[in-house]
Order: sequence, then structure tokens, then C-alpha cells
Amino acid sequence: MRPQAHQDLDLRSFPVLYVDDEPENLRVFDLTFRREFQVLTAPSGEAGLEIIMSQPVAVVLSDHKMPGMSGTDFLARVRDMAPETIRMLVTAYGSAETLAYAINDGSIYRYVAKPWEPEEMRVALTRGLQVFALQRERESLVRELQAVNRIAETITRELSLDPLMDQLVGSLTEVLSYDGAALWLFSPSGERLRCERVSPTSDPVSQGLEGRTLDREGAPELLDAFSDGRAQFLRLDELFDHPTTVQQWLTEIAGDVLAVPLLGKAGPLGVLALDNRRGGKAFGAADRALLEGIAQQAAVALQNARTVEDLKRTRQHMLRADRLGTLGTLAAGFAHEINNPLTSIHTFMSLAPDKRGEDDPEFWDGYHRLACSELERIRGLVGTMSRLGREEGQRAPRVQCSLETIAKEVITLVTPEAERLQVQLSLEIDPTTPKIYAVREQLHQLVLNLALNAIHASPPDETVNVLVQPGGPGLGDGLSISVIDQGPGVAEDDLERIFDPFFTTKGPDQGTGLGLMICHRIVTEHDGLIEVSCGRGQGATFRVRLPVEAMSHREPAEPETMEPVTPTSS
Repeated sequence: MRPQAHQDLDLRSFPVLYVDDEPENLRVFDLTFRREFQVLTAPSGEAGLEIIMSQPVAVVLSDHKMPGMSGTDFLARVRDMAPETIRMLVTAYGSAETLAYAINDGSIYRYVAKPWEPEEMRVALTRGLQVFALQRERESLVRELQAVNRIAETITRELSLDPLMDQLVGSLTEVLSYDGAALWLFSPSGERLRCERVSPTSDPVSQGLEGRTLDREGAPELLDAFSDGRAQFLRLDELFDHPTTVQQWLTEIAGDVLAVPLLGKAGPLGVLALDNRRGGKAFGAADRALLEGIAQQAAVALQNARTVEDLKRTRQHMLRADRLGTLGTLAAGFAHEINNPLTSIHTFMSLAPDKRGEDDPEFWDGYHRLACSELERIRGLVGTMSRLGREEGQRAPRVQCSLETIAKEVITLVTPEAERLQVQLSLEIDPTTPKIYAVREQLHQLVLNLALNAIHASPPDETVNVLVQPGGPGLGDGLSISVIDQGPGVAEDDLERIFDPFFTTKGPDQGTGLGLMICHRIVTEHDGLIEVSCGRGQGATFRVRLPVEAMSHREPAEPETMEPVTPTSS
């Protein structure tokens, strides 16, 4: 039951119990007050306790002098059994000491002198019932406040949009016990509302509402009210005062609707709607205030969830942009890299018709093997480029792969770029380096970004060193890869920012500022560490340490798709 306004208090809805061992006193009390109050009587303390145990009582009055259990003893027992009940002592004999002890002990709320006057007793009963109602209202409000806080805490922790919407409407019916709840969201244009979530989901009425729409053409006044931030009571007994689409809504639920807008910083986000489809009490101001408080928290939570989703999409766009930028950088080098093997293959294919029928072991054996080897080299390069351009993500499977092979593939890809900038490359691999369970394409992207950064940072005739060796993060087994350049290094002020998105020390149109951010993300997702050491004018060393296993779930080992290429320098 929702808290009831004080001025609307129905005194007859709260039972009053009068206990007295004199039947005439009980009869007079009942005749005097039965029209104004719900009166119960008992001839003894024991009988009064039985009534207290069988039903809730708002106010209990007891004579003091009774055989067996005295009035103060009886009220003390009532205090222990039903502490919320207002207790009064009716007496003509109680001493000041007895009354003071009973009041201080908490056994009684007040006492009424005997013989009592009807008007004095009426005032005492009315005030007692009002105190009882206020206490119960306060307890109800505290419980609702605690429930609202639980709802707010739950929805503000959830940053995924779909689970957030489910939790929001579910909490209104499960925690606050409303009959039905629905979440309607505005379209981007603000011209239409669509019912996105309902509760309870198993109810046929809710199932009929999900996906329903309201637009400004069909319900212009209602959508204008929501856009202006005004809550709406839609009552079934005023059915024909509403547009047809709203009439259909009210008719299907066969009840009233309380709808409160969700207001974001940039405008209305949607509407939270409650209904009393099972014949619950009519909505009032208390329900509106409660729902408006929840709506404020819900609007913040929805905006946060949408922001997180936008950031996820932005990150994917950034990853794609960086990957395409890397591919663009490598495209010219890739074309140069395949020219030499294509020359050998083209020569062999051109001479083959003339050699047909000739017994030329050097041509058909040696030259043929060379052409096939060069063809496999091209195929390996194409496979590597294909993997580099493939979409990836956190859900990509971990497979057992060799960082040695990945590093060799990267060296092959970046060699033309290094030659163009007159930078030498050196690759050193410790043969005891273990394999790693990881997302192969992500590790390839990681090594490639670090290598390209080192090449671009190094002046002509200097060497970029790439080291692959054992030694993971912490005390566990693992491996590391270090990329060392001889460039100008990184300024101390920039060290804390080099992994930030879009931060770059390169000139305009020379870098996106995404490469190192993506490296950091990949290392983090593999439970690894990335370290930077450098001095101004002394070059920079990027060292990545990775555990052998970053996830408990492992896929079968991935077959390597290309022959190892071992360019130690270029």
C-alpha cells in the first residue's frame, strides 16, 4: 500500500482494542466510539494478547487495576509482541511513580484519567491513530527509499544498454511491486516513441505492448508533454478524452497509466510508464514523485550506457582506421617486395614454351624449384597482409602461435619502408622462446606498429633492433619482444601521454596517434605489460612482456602458413 496523505486518513481502517475487566466499561466504550472507530474489546490482559496475536491493532488501551495481569504488565507484553502498536493506560489509581516508570520504560505512549470524558478519549484515540499512521507511513517511505536506492545502485553500475533496460523495468515490478512497467524511447528525430522493454515479460499484455509506437501525428499533445518534461496520468475512466492510439493502449491493459519522461542533457530520451492492470490502487502524487526520482537516475544511466556504446563503436572505427593506415603504408613496400619473385616466375613461364621437349635439368629442376619457392613467398606475403586487414576483437579465439614467426613476417613487410628511409633492421631470436596462446592478428598488429614507429623515429644509416626472448610479466613463464631505435627518444613530459588516443609527436599528416594506444590495448587484453625506456637523444626501447597463456580457454595450435623468412638486416 502506498503512503496515504494525512488529511485523507480513514480512522476506521485501523483497529482500536480496549481491555478492561469490567464488562460495563467495555460496553460503554463500544457504544460511544463504534461509529467513529473500529472497536475491539477484551475482558482481560490474556484475552487482549490473544487478539494482538491474531490481527494487527493500531491502538490498545488498558485499565490499570485488573485481576491477574495488571495494565502496565499487559502493555509491556504488547510492546514486546507488537512494538508498532500505540499503547495507552486508562487508570484512576496509578501513582505518579508507576505512570512515570511505565512511560520511561516505553510501555505506554500516554495515559488517560478514569473516569474518562468522551471528548477527551476521542482526542486521545484520534492522536494515537494519527501517530500510528505516521509511523507506518514513515516505515513505508524508508522501505521505498531503500528500494529506490537499490534500483539506482543497480542501474548506475550497468553500462551495457540492453541489460540496463531489462533491469530498469524489472525493478519497477519486482522491487516496487507495481503491476506493469514499460520503457519507451524516443527516435533520434524525437517524432516517435517506441516501447523497447516491458515487465513482466511473461504477461500477454506486456508482450502485446513491446514494439508498439506512438508518434506525433497520432498523439501530438502527449508527445509534446513528454518532450516538455511533464508527467502524465492516463486514466481508463477518461478513455475517450485520449487519441485512438492511447485508447488502444489503455484498453489493452484495462487500467490506468502513469508515465514520466526521461530527460537527458540534450533533450528527452524516453518515458517510464507504470500501469495497474491487475486492479491495483489508483496512482497518486506519491507514485509520481517516486517514479520521477527513479526516472532521473534512469536518464543518467541510459546516457552513460549510450556513451559507452558510442565509445566502443568509436574504438572499432579507430582500430579500423589504424589498420587501414598501416596497410596504406605497407602497400608500396608490398608491391616492391613481390616484384623480384614475380620476375623469376615471369622469366620461367616465358622460357617454358621454348624449353618444351628439351632435356635441360638446370631449367626444369633448379629454375622450376626457384619459381615455386618464389610463388610460395608471394602467397605467404598475401596471407600475412590478409590477416593484417581482417577484423578482430576481444572475442577472437586464442591460438598457440609463435612470436618468432610473427616477428619474421613483420620484418619482411617493413623492410621496403626501412630501405626507403635508409634504416637498417636487425632481428635476434632466442631459440628457447616459448610459444604463446594469443590472438595472432593482434600480436601481428602489435609488432608491426612498434616496428614502423621505430623505423620512422630512426635517422638514416641507423639500426632498429628487434629482440624476441623468454621472460614474461611477473614471475610466470612468458616471453618478451623489444624494439629498439636510435632516434631522438621521447621527451619526459610526453612519456605519460604516448599511449593516449590521438597523441603523436609526428608532424601534420604523418601520424594518427592511434598506433601506441592500440598496442597498449592489445597488451592489456593479453594480460601483459608494455614498458618504455628512453633518454632524450638516446633512442627509445619498447619492451612488451606477455604470459604464455592469457586465457584459460585455448584453441588448437594454429598452423603456420608461410615459410620462415630470416632477414637479420636490411
